Formats: sequence, C-alpha cells, structure tokens
Amino acid sequence: MGIAVAILRMSRFGTDPFTCMNLGVSSFLNISFGTYQLAVNVVIFLFVLWKGRHCIGLGTIVNMAGIGYVADFGVFVLTKILGNAQILPLAMRIFMMILAVILCSFAAAMYMEADMGIAPYDAFGVIIEESTNGKIPFKAARVVTDVICVVIGFSFGSIIGVATLITAFCMGPLIGWFRGTCMEKLIIKYSNL
Repeated sequence: MGIAVAILRMSRFGTDPFTCMNLGVSSFLNISFGTYQLAVNVVIFLFVLWKGRHCIGLGTIVNMAGIGYVADFGVFVLTKILGNAQILPLAMRIFMMILAVILCSFAAAMYMEADMGIAPYDAFGVIIEESTNGKIPFKAARVVTDVICVVIGFSFGSIIGVATLITAFCMGPLIGWFRGTCMEKLIIKYSNL
C-alpha cells in the first residue's frame, strides 16, 4: 500500500483523501509525510483503542507505522529512477495513477482478508456505524470522513485532483471485487495445499 501511495504521489493527480490531508499538513509544518502520518495515526489509534478495540490487530500497527515511511522511501526511489514528477510525460503519469489505484485497492483487499486489524483511519467508519446503531452506515461515514480530509488537505495546499475523486468513489468497489474474486481464489488455492 505504501508503494501504491508513492506511485500515486508521483502521478501528481492527487491522492486518496487521508493521504491528501496528511501531505498538506505535513508540508505546511515542514515535517516528513511518514512522521506526520504516524503521529496522526497514533492520535486516531488512541480513539480506536477507546471506542473500537475489536478493530485493532497486528495489521493496525503495521499499517499505521509503516505506510507513510514506505511511501516517502518509494517517492525517493521513484524520483531517482524517473526524475522529477513534474516533468514526467502525461501518459506516464496517467498510467501511474491507474496502476496506483489498482495496487492500493489490491493491497487493501489483502490486508482486510488477513483479518488482522484495520488501519486506524479505516476504523473510524466502523466505529461511527456501530455507535449510531447503523443509522449512519459505514459508506456514509467514510464519505464524510473523506470529505473532511480533503477539505483539510486543500486548506493546507495539498493537490486535489482526479485521483482524489477516483480513490474516493472507486476504491471501495475495487476492494470489494478483489476481495470477492482474487482473495477468494487465493484462499481456496492455498487452503488445499
């Protein structure tokens, strides 16, 4: 997922809403994206610890501590290999955006199927749905949290682009497709070994 975020950042078409917010604020504060994202995840994690312990597992810790730093390293490596993202050809940037959305969705499907905890940010929607007894479903809660993240990111100068919209509206269905198609086949294949 960290590599997918790095590729998405290099495409310069925007990022997913949570990354959008964290990139904007970390840039404004002149802090590395990885460090800022870890700090935000720790704050959210404390809330999840209080209201949604069942969402926590090893995957929660790996997700909150690793993705931002892997994304920072990925941008560093991709910049060394491809050069400055601003001068990349448009066709390459579009390809990178599409690849990143697919990779991010596949990675999310993998970590959700592992059932070893979810990211602190992802737990927000679950907690909102549970605390309202389903009156606010996960999808609606996620849209609200995503919109808040985009507004904060935009306020701090983050790039809002087509990838931001694509990730907000298409990642859910892609994750569902990967979980129902690819992950199911992998689980069946490896459970028979």
